[in-house]
Amino acid sequence: MKRYFLSLIGLLFLANQVFAANADYKLVLISMTNNAVRVRLPLTDVTGKVRVKEKSSDGFGLPVAPMKTSLNKKFYLEWQIGYDIPNTNSPSVVPEIKFIRNSETKYGHELSKIIFEALRSEIISTNDLIREIDSLKKILPSEFEENQSVQVEVSTNSAADGFQSAIQRLPQFTKTTPHGWVQIQLKQKQRAVGYQAMVYVCLPMNEVLAMDGSQRKTGPAKSKETVYYDFTRANSDLLLAIIHAFGIASQQHNEDIQKILGKILETTR
Repeated sequence: MKRYFLSLIGLLFLANQVFAANADYKLVLISMTNNAVRVRLPLTDVTGKVRVKEKSSDGFGLPVAPMKTSLNKKFYLEWQIGYDIPNTNSPSVVPEIKFIRNSETKYGHELSKIIFEALRSEIISTNDLIREIDSLKKILPSEFEENQSVQVEVSTNSAADGFQSAIQRLPQFTKTTPHGWVQIQLKQKQRAVGYQAMVYVCLPMNEVLAMDGSQRKTGPAKSKETVYYDFTRANSDLLLAIIHAFGIASQQHNEDIQKILGKILETTR
């Protein structure tokens, strides 16, 4: 019995180790390297915040199985980026960036850390953030994507077996830069009625790096493979576009981003 109990403990320990390894692989990690803010992203976590897609003419992209697809310049990473978190448990949090939303304390996360590090390393300037805050203050409520109408087109002709077809059209905003693009998409709320604006960063596979900093080679993804993207002065326009995307996505995002940028300016002065 004692031997069985010890074996069970050993199996539970190994299971916890495997779970921890899987959880770590899925984390978005942000670090500084060679005057760049480097972001580590999971390549094969198809149910998470980062997915591989093939470019399409409608701009929405087609999801693919990364381990079964030879990934080349026709493909890109779609990253549902965030900017805050309710605790300080993540390695991508900035504890100094702290603000209140709906009586709940929030801490800067992911995008906030990228901006924080980019400012400290002079990839972007304080003037860039001041200009962005001023610009966000001038956005009218009618310009927020969350306030754009969802259109439904119903066919006048009946489909097969008495069914009637309908097409739902959701607005999507896209800002393209030479090194990637950012999209704002309306998605149905999971725990409420209505739609919410979601921001996605789209990174072309030919801009994605391997662990050693070289361009990732064309080919299928390996199990639990991670890739990297560097924010530098050369592609700082993409970072500023991401900031502005949140500013025009919704009123709440606009207010949050203004608070975050203000806190970053206070902290780095």
